[in-house]
Amino acid sequence: MKLFKRTPSTQQGWLEDLYRRLVWYFPAAQVKDILLDYQEQFDAGRDHCKMEAEIIQRLGPPDEAAALLLEEELSVRRNSFLQTGLWTGLLALCSAFLWTCLMNPTSLRMLWTGVFLGLPLTASVLFLLIRGPARVALENSPQKPVSPAAVYVVPALLTLAGTVERAILHIVSAHVSSHLPEKTLERISHSMRFGNGLFWMVLLLILALLALWLLHWSTTVSIRYFPGVVHSIGALETAFFQLTYFTSIYIERDIPPSADLFLRLFPYCVGLVTALVFQRWVSRQSPLPRVFLGGSADWQAWRHRLGVRLLEWYDAPQVIEVLEDYQEQYDLGREQGKSEEVLLSGMGRPEAVVRDLLKEDRRARLRHRRTWIWAMLAGISGWLLLSLLEAFKSGGMVLGQWFRTSAVQISVAALILGTVSLFVLLHAPGRAEVEKHFPASRTTIVWPYLLPWITTALTTCFLIYLIVTADTSPEAVLLDWPLPLYVIYVIEFSVLLLLSMLLWTLVRCFSGSIQYFPAVPHIAGSLTQTLCTGLYITAVDIDITDLTASILRFLTSLLPCLTGLALLLASRLLLRSAGKPRKEG
Repeated sequence: MKLFKRTPSTQQGWLEDLYRRLVWYFPAAQVKDILLDYQEQFDAGRDHCKMEAEIIQRLGPPDEAAALLLEEELSVRRNSFLQTGLWTGLLALCSAFLWTCLMNPTSLRMLWTGVFLGLPLTASVLFLLIRGPARVALENSPQKPVSPAAVYVVPALLTLAGTVERAILHIVSAHVSSHLPEKTLERISHSMRFGNGLFWMVLLLILALLALWLLHWSTTVSIRYFPGVVHSIGALETAFFQLTYFTSIYIERDIPPSADLFLRLFPYCVGLVTALVFQRWVSRQSPLPRVFLGGSADWQAWRHRLGVRLLEWYDAPQVIEVLEDYQEQYDLGREQGKSEEVLLSGMGRPEAVVRDLLKEDRRARLRHRRTWIWAMLAGISGWLLLSLLEAFKSGGMVLGQWFRTSAVQISVAALILGTVSLFVLLHAPGRAEVEKHFPASRTTIVWPYLLPWITTALTTCFLIYLIVTADTSPEAVLLDWPLPLYVIYVIEFSVLLLLSMLLWTLVRCFSGSIQYFPAVPHIAGSLTQTLCTGLYITAVDIDITDLTASILRFLTSLLPCLTGLALLLASRLLLRSAGKPRKEG
């Protein structure tokens, strides 16, 4: 793949050109070793009083050097081709899912699900397709600073221009329609529709070209341009959504101005937030998630993974002894000048280490914890939660009425059952004791605790307002829409957000620190409380005009949230007590 036609004239430019060619084929660690070898050749040439131009002339163009390296390892081309095909297929699936959601203008649920999940997934797969993790690990500070104008300012201004154009068009059309004859109005409307369509087509073309240009610069100049690709795609989706939803003939009701603005800017906001997250990753302000790192891992991650696997067979003190032995081997290897990659390669996969230990200790296999019972209980808890979600969405298939009338009791039981079973399945006390001696990855857990409170407070305020105004105004209206409709939309968005946060926290519990675990019942409690609120709003057998009964029902619906808070405090206390060092004797 030829990215440049001219041979760079400086050492830094030559090495950067070679790195951009090799990153498509070799792992980041191998590319780093190759670059170090060529760096040594440059240093050796300068020691012999040679100029950079002479050294570059002797080494040849970067594309020839890359071709020679690829000829020495014939398998890398095939592996790169397979990897590119895999990520290309996944990118096509994610794009098709996103396209389907945007092309369905009659379902706001599909829009929210598609944009909220489809856009981050598409951006992540595209990031893997262009070897973004390797570029982040290998790239130094770019020679030219990344311009924020192309990354953030231009997409934002184009989105603002579209929003202003639609507002002006709405005001002008409303003013003209009441002062002109019907025939004149028809001609003007035709011209306005043509001009509006042409404006949005030009806007779509500009945003598409901007996204492609930033993608090209992400692979040829600096990976720090990649957040601009995500930002531009979000703006592109907003512009495309205008043409599919707000010009659809299947819209049955008018959209109030507040909801109109929110719906039009929702894809852009998701794209902006996703771009800011990638901005922290590519600028190394935050470490890349493990899902982007594949099989590569540092020493801390390898040691943590080994400890988690050992806890399935051994007690915490035995696991600590094994980890201490491997820590001594690692420290000794580092003192001898061995790299982290070489040491981890010699130690092997953590699963293989556990398998070798079990071959030597037959009694450990007899002490294996029977986890299938707890796994079954966790599955039952998850099934109850999904049943509550299905009952809120469509009334339930088999036990819908029972779930509606007993939602609070089912939620509390599912929370307690799921928390206890997950606490055992994760070997939480043992992991807390191990992490006391060998800390896991950095734990920043503000949002898993703060976000549930925000969503709970929001749905609770809507519900209280609905109950208070029910006796004086049964058909409560806010900005031209019935208030229960706003509540339903807020609940649906909150459930989607909390489900994503719950899955993320569970992944962090498995792959990161066990200190994330107390947030799991907290999020699940807020999630079930939100679903109970939704069932209360949508239930047809609830007399909302009875203020006393409504207040009692509202207070009862808070039990899942309070149960989640109690489980949070209990699990945090248990983990803290398990993590304390034991007294000898």
